[in-house]
Formats: sequence, structure tokens, C-alpha cells
Amino acid sequence: MKKNKNLQNKIDNIIYAIFGKIISKKIKPNYLTIIRFFLIPLIYFLLINEMLALGFFIFIVAASTDFLDGTLARKRNQITDIGKIIDPIADKLLIGTALIYLGTEYLIIKIFLVIISFEILAVLTSGFLSRFFGRPLGANVFGKIKMILQSVAVAFFLFGRIFDFKIMIILSEVVLVCALVFAIASGIEQSRLKLKKIKTAKI
Repeated sequence: MKKNKNLQNKIDNIIYAIFGKIISKKIKPNYLTIIRFFLIPLIYFLLINEMLALGFFIFIVAASTDFLDGTLARKRNQITDIGKIIDPIADKLLIGTALIYLGTEYLIIKIFLVIISFEILAVLTSGFLSRFFGRPLGANVFGKIKMILQSVAVAFFLFGRIFDFKIMIILSEVVLVCALVFAIASGIEQSRLKLKKIKTAKI
């Protein structure tokens, strides 16, 4: 756990060193999350209308806000309970929307769409149960790695479609399989932490 926190701190320091001075302190992390929500339907509209280059660019921007809002929240001590709920939901809707466009004929995409549906339900349930068992949990390191891999996979796929590079589409599927491993690890870790929290609350 300590190693995970140290790794997160190092990543946060790098991201904040690059963007911390650029982004005004008036811009709250949750604002970036809300922007991500608004970009999701725009991305889907661009993709289904074959404006792939622009859709690819907007997707990269939207995915980047995920890393920025988390870093800003931690570095500026602006972590909120609502942020712990809406941030992962925005992430999952972003990835899920992109995967639906990429094609449900791929087995790995079907698997991820099912996982994402359960993850959204779990986040909402966790937010509701926080009334009884305390504040909602934030993302763990496995979940963050999963999100990075999913974003890379979508980017590879879109890049392959834009420039007709079939190898990139194959790489996309490989990266998604790797992301699946971290998705399972993230789910196990979240379950472990929630059970621990429930036991503590009962005591």
C-alpha cells in the first residue's frame, strides 16, 4: 500500500510540475470532470460520423482531464466525496462510449462493456452506502493503470482506423487484454477495502 502511494505521489509530482502552474487554482478538479461528461456525446457524434481525426483529438483531451483532475485534487487538497463518485463514472462512460463505436463484434470489447456496466452500478451503490459505512473510496492504483491501458487501447484503435494500420488495431486488442487483468485486480482490491471498511464500521 505504501509503495502504491509513493508511486502515485511521484506521478502526481510530474503531472503537477507540468500543468500545475498553467491551471488556475480557481478551476476545481470537479470542473474538469464535468467537462469530460460534456465531451463524451461530442466524441461519439464525431466518431459515428467518421470524423475520426477530430474525434481522436477530443478523446485524448477528455482522457487527459482524468489524470489532471485527480492530480489537482490530491496536490491542492480538494478531494471531495462527490468527486470520488462522478470521476470514475465519467471515466467509464468515456471508455464505454468509445468501445461501443469500436465494435461489439470483438469479444474483449463485449467483456469490457459488461465490466463497465457493473463498475458504474458499483460506484453508484458505493455512493449510496456511504451514508451507512462512511465516505466513498477513491480509485486504487490498479484501477488507474486499467484506465491508462484502456485509453491507450482506444487511441491505438482510432489511430489504426485513421491511417489504416491494421497492426495498431491488433495492438489495441492486446492492450485491452492487459487492461482486463488490471480491471480484475482493481475489483478485488476495491472489494477487500470495502469489506475492511464495513467490518471497521461495525466495530
